[in-house]
Amino acid sequence: MRVMGLLGAEPQTVAALQAKLGAGGDELAYTTVMTVLGRLHKKGLAARRKDGNRFLYTAARRAPGVIEGMLTRVRDALFQGDKTRPILALLDDEELSDDELKALRRAIDARLKSGATKRGGA
Repeated sequence: MRVMGLLGAEPQTVAALQAKLGAGGDELAYTTVMTVLGRLHKKGLAARRKDGNRFLYTAARRAPGVIEGMLTRVRDALFQGDKTRPILALLDDEELSDDELKALRRAIDARLKSGATKRGGA
């Protein structure tokens, strides 16, 4: 799951992804990262292209939809479909900084301002 979160539009090598995982506290062998990326590629979640003797990996186009589906299933399992409880649980997280809380407020305010919400409640 963490490897998926590190994949983006910029092509990355296995070694670069391994280093990012290590910096985040996940010390994984090069071959383990390579195996995970190979499986993600087979499932259509990672795209790769050959660059000399190595592959460069990016998130596949369908990856955001798959991730959204995974998050929805987790939310539904943990919070019985209540869409507000995960956000409220974030507010209870004592490790959130003032900057993170302000970013959350800005995101909510922007969503309300854009009118992209359902009228009439949750």
